[in-house]
Amino acid sequence: MNEEKTLTNVPADIAKEMVAAYTEEAAGLASYTKAVWFPADQILRIAKSIENGKHDGLRIYFGQYTANSLDGVPKEYLGRNTVLLVPTLSGITGGYGDEEEHQDDLGDIENKGESCPPVCEGTNL
Repeated sequence: MNEEKTLTNVPADIAKEMVAAYTEEAAGLASYTKAVWFPADQILRIAKSIENGKHDGLRIYFGQYTANSLDGVPKEYLGRNTVLLVPTLSGITGGYGDEEEHQDDLGDIENKGESCPPVCEGTNL
């Protein structure tokens, strides 16, 4: 991994502090989810669509598993928090100068990550 630090990098000690603060507030909730793991092939598929110019970025939504969303995931995920990976398309120029709006591609929403808990082996934050 590139060791060069940028404005988007978060030092491990700060990341641990951020996760601990979230855990302290949310751990008692039935919806508590510490992390969601996605396999490399899923991430690379999204990255390839960005690299090929189909998408211009990725928006990550926070959500919660409902009875209608459990297809393909363990039933114990019901009520737990999750994230939805939504690639974006370059949109029209927005109302704030020359900035482009990034429109959600609602036909390409990804989920089905592995939730922690219950599967938390390997988490370090």
